[in-house]
Amino acid sequence: MKRLGKVYPAGIVLALVAALGATVFALGATGQRPAVADGASWLWSKQVGEASQVNAVSANVSLRQPMIDAQGHPVRVTQSDRYVILHDLFTGRVTSIDLTRMGFSGSLDVGTVEDTAVMLDGATAIVVDRTRGLVRPVDAGSLQSIGDQVRLPAPLVGGAFDQSGRLWLGVPSQGTAIALVVRDRQIVVARTEAVATPGHEQALTVLDQGVLVVDRGSDQIAVVGETATRKVTSPAPLASAVVPARTVGSAAAITLPAEKKIVTIGDVAKGAPVATMSLTPAEAQAATQQPAVSFAGKVYVPDQTTGTVRVVTAAGQPAGTIQVGSAQTTVEIEVREQHLFINAPDTTTAVMVDEDGKTSKVDKYDPVPETSPTPTAQPAPTLSPQPAESPTGKPSDKPGNQPTKRPPSPKPSPTVKVEPQRPGPPVPVTALAGDGRVRLSWGKAKAGSAAVEAYTVTWDEGGGGRVQVNGTTLQTTITGLTNGTSYRFKVYATNQVGDGPPALSEPVTPAAAPPPGTPNAPTAKLETDADDCYTGAVLVSWPGVQGATDYVITPLKGGAAGANPPQTVTGTDARFAGLTPGDSFTFTVVARNSAGAASDASPQSNELTVHYPPAAPTNVKGRQTGANTYVVTWNAADGHGLPITGYEIRDEDGKKIGETGGGGRTVTITSAAKLDWVEVVAFNDDGEGPSGYDQVTQPAAPKIAISSTSATETEITVNFTADGDGAAATCTFTAGGKTVSDCTSPAKITGLSADTQYTVTAKITTFAGSATDTASQKTDAAPSGNGATVTCTDSASNPDPSFCSKGLPVYGDSNDNGSVVRRVADGAYITVVCKVHGENQNAGPYNNNKEGDHWLKLTDGNWISWVWLRFDNGDDVEALPNC
Repeated sequence: MKRLGKVYPAGIVLALVAALGATVFALGATGQRPAVADGASWLWSKQVGEASQVNAVSANVSLRQPMIDAQGHPVRVTQSDRYVILHDLFTGRVTSIDLTRMGFSGSLDVGTVEDTAVMLDGATAIVVDRTRGLVRPVDAGSLQSIGDQVRLPAPLVGGAFDQSGRLWLGVPSQGTAIALVVRDRQIVVARTEAVATPGHEQALTVLDQGVLVVDRGSDQIAVVGETATRKVTSPAPLASAVVPARTVGSAAAITLPAEKKIVTIGDVAKGAPVATMSLTPAEAQAATQQPAVSFAGKVYVPDQTTGTVRVVTAAGQPAGTIQVGSAQTTVEIEVREQHLFINAPDTTTAVMVDEDGKTSKVDKYDPVPETSPTPTAQPAPTLSPQPAESPTGKPSDKPGNQPTKRPPSPKPSPTVKVEPQRPGPPVPVTALAGDGRVRLSWGKAKAGSAAVEAYTVTWDEGGGGRVQVNGTTLQTTITGLTNGTSYRFKVYATNQVGDGPPALSEPVTPAAAPPPGTPNAPTAKLETDADDCYTGAVLVSWPGVQGATDYVITPLKGGAAGANPPQTVTGTDARFAGLTPGDSFTFTVVARNSAGAASDASPQSNELTVHYPPAAPTNVKGRQTGANTYVVTWNAADGHGLPITGYEIRDEDGKKIGETGGGGRTVTITSAAKLDWVEVVAFNDDGEGPSGYDQVTQPAAPKIAISSTSATETEITVNFTADGDGAAATCTFTAGGKTVSDCTSPAKITGLSADTQYTVTAKITTFAGSATDTASQKTDAAPSGNGATVTCTDSASNPDPSFCSKGLPVYGDSNDNGSVVRRVADGAYITVVCKVHGENQNAGPYNNNKEGDHWLKLTDGNWISWVWLRFDNGDDVEALPNC
């Protein structure tokens, strides 16, 4: 990156902060450029929603600026020596901070549907819509258009400035890389170089001078220098290549996640030496979010799973490990101000590395005490100064769960206590000049910890002034101004905690010159793409007005401005991305002439409600649960203004394999063909959205373990754990020939004999296999007095002389209606469990005509009549327990 100016020692920084405290850090305007902007890097802390300026000499935080609108969101930080641009990737809102005037100066909605970024170099800013191939210059402070947009063949790749101020982009469809510059407020193509086979995917990193482009469809790397392009042959396949947006210094690193390798080029200007080094599976996975970065002769390789960065020399030798976050912590690496900054946005810390490899820990913020102080009103801040100290696995072509352009917003860490919050800045401030007056309007400030009570407008020019309005008013007219004098206004919001940071207007000059005529009511319509599908953007157009040099278009929600930033354009149409789906909007247009005089606002446009096809379902999970069954789950898709009417599940070839209604979150799929990938698509009345993907998870072999057993005389209880890893499972438990099927612990095996040692076998079976475990358990002995002797006497005079020798019948129930289970011989000793009343029996001559309706349950669960038994207790049947 271009060096941002002289690096001041920490002591000088302290002095400058103190000297400028009355102007820069208060509401009064200042024309001075604070030196604290030099030699520093801005880092984002997601959990507290705060940007911190880190001094590149001391590694101390010199400024902190809360961004409560973006708390918990991922934010991309782009900086120069004059501006800091914060791009909230969750909402699509881009905000600019003017470091000269120490305030928020601009706001722009770019939406989350397209891949859009704001590139910054000094005071030059360019908005690049990579998805649609649109490039337009904007004012770095106000973020408003300053020239016509240029359309390039979409999609575009990469984007960063080299040290010569050229913005490099890749155009894969043409196999080229182009350099853009801004001249006379217009985008100009300064250079076009053939770098790859047309149609091949590219990976692009911008060098100090020129650009390096990887042809992902071949083994060729193109290095575009000041005057010529050199080709380098890669020693490894480049299909999965990823590179950082900007490479600083003479060496470059190309990360290949699929190959688990890094290709290094020691001197990009000469194209050699070329070498490779290995990646761990975790590093390869992390590279898809943050590729390895080359800096000062070493390569820095992040591992998101451990929150560390491995340092390797250009020769591939280990050079240490840097711990920056905790496990599963996002790690961001960027070279700024001749230092490597390693930031973990989810944590309190970052690490700064100098060109000698020395590391310095950065405490981005201090955790707030458990008990927060009582909120008190405080002076209106801008950027809050802080005291400085003295120096001292293989990816597939369809990666699972593709991140959406609007990543989910996590809750703040429970260990971080958030202080009472002042309001956010009411950006943007729009100033429209008239005769001795200026009409001001501003965005609705984020409330903070309490409702906004008031907005205050201040200015220093022409003697200065101050106006305050209530917290529901988003506009005012400042009168009594001097024509011909340039004014700049600051607006800040106040709640019961205190005053929020100011939002800044652009310079505006009242004049007696007549303003242009008032434009007619504009026309608003939803934008459609080449397939006639709504894109989520709104196109606003209007007839031109004689004498107008530009127009200010303001979105109105419920007839009021403030929810979304206006746009300034030189033509007669504007495109608004990022308007909230489901909300209804109208638009007004104000014309301005070259003197800055502004017309009245036009009548409102037609009202329309923003809606478009849904987003991709998130957290898609596919899991095989049986030989031919699969379960697919997902989280609800954003309907983008319309209800979700249904979901469709498809295989990796896009074939429909299942569907459900709009409220569905899970579907079970039956498929004879093996599924490796599943995708889920959401539908609303505008059509289908993009797919959410997942690679189907195969369950592991099942596991079962007996934890304990216990027994009675006839029953064994088995406590166990069984894990089918999500697959349908069958569990069986066997002892003594008795089997029970039950996967819910505990299992009970019944019908066993008393006082018997058994081997208990537990088995679990799924389509993925089976597993067993065994245990030994003895049943309890029968209670005393429950023993009985089988009694039956054969005689030649009996009706059946051999009746007893056949054995006495044992039945499966307490009667003789069923089949005989087995027979017991005369004189056999058996154990009785309990008794019931059943069918009356008479032993006849075989046992002295013993008679009764008692049936006795044996230890195996079967039954015998009382008339064939003689009990140890003296034949007292009533002494036996009832069943």
